[in-house]
Amino acid sequence: MEPLDPYDNPIKCIFVCHFHHTAGPKILCQVPKDFLSKDTFETVSVYMIPKGQLQKFIITITTRDNKILGYPIQINDQKYLRNAYYFNLCFVCDHNSYTLHYEPIVKKLSTFLLNLEIEDNFLSKSDQSEKSQEELLCLMSQVMEDLNLYKRCTLIARQSIIYLNVIEVSRNPPTPLDFDVPLLVSEIDFLDEQWDLTTRQVAPFIDGVNHVSKISKLSKLDIEVVAACIQNLVYCNAVSLVDLFRYSNMYVCTTKIVQLARNKSRYNEAISAISRPGGPKATFKDIFTVFSAMRQGSRFIDVCLRFNPVSINIDERNLVLYGLANGYIRQLRKYPVVLKEKDVSKTFMGNYYNGLNSLNIISCFTNSDVYQLDEEIERDIRIVSVWK
Repeated sequence: MEPLDPYDNPIKCIFVCHFHHTAGPKILCQVPKDFLSKDTFETVSVYMIPKGQLQKFIITITTRDNKILGYPIQINDQKYLRNAYYFNLCFVCDHNSYTLHYEPIVKKLSTFLLNLEIEDNFLSKSDQSEKSQEELLCLMSQVMEDLNLYKRCTLIARQSIIYLNVIEVSRNPPTPLDFDVPLLVSEIDFLDEQWDLTTRQVAPFIDGVNHVSKISKLSKLDIEVVAACIQNLVYCNAVSLVDLFRYSNMYVCTTKIVQLARNKSRYNEAISAISRPGGPKATFKDIFTVFSAMRQGSRFIDVCLRFNPVSINIDERNLVLYGLANGYIRQLRKYPVVLKEKDVSKTFMGNYYNGLNSLNIISCFTNSDVYQLDEEIERDIRIVSVWK
């Protein structure tokens, strides 16, 4: 059975193979024993001990059941019968697993074995010495067990020591939808050469107002290219995705709002970001009061009618964007659900009301007025709404 999460991918096997001067490619050691059959190894052996051009490069081979990650190494020395010794240390994971975080470990561990071989013929002797083979087996067993359990391993062999750590891998963010709005959450110089040309072309239009579809038109790029660019920026923690700003949206305070109250150094920043341009500055007391009024059951329009942000010099759009960017507030979304399956076909746009599509997303996809759509949902007794 395939793992549900490709990021949750324990090492299934570690093996070391080499090129025997008479038998050809051969497994020297594997943990657990006989995990890879002889037939399976022979199928991939040409990639395990490849030609010289692929030496000291990470090689990934995907079979029907497994993904094999290796780092083949060639040692040129006249002491060997063929004037060279070839070996490859390999990790085996499930065939659909994400293995990028294991690549540095495979490379580092292979280099460790290379040094042991140069100093003491550690690998080449293992084919003839039971003691050396047993030592190699113990080392690989320790690596597999420690990495799977603790994500780190300290290995000691022949007065040498090596530290292995599995790097934490960030999961790929979801692909932005056409009406998602990218919002900058950190100060980044997009003119820096580290950013590609597409990102530099898209960046000027990321203002917390333009959605992905509009950015595509403004930058004159295909929407798929823009979506991929913004997805990469989300991965880099440069932007976050929010819904289109609407007064019908509902926002609630998070526990981080306490940090804003206690950190007086943020007061001036908040006032500068949220005050209406061209007029007197808003007070921090008013800003914090409006933030605190955002709670479940109150739409943003209700908050605005209560406090009249214009009268207290608050730009309501900037208030929301600043709160979302810093995590002081989060948006609650409404997800309509048709209670009975038999009513789906009888309900207008019933296929969208499955609990997976928020009201804003349905409004964007169907080009419907969000307020009219909300009223229709509220009147229909066959539909319930979940806020989350």
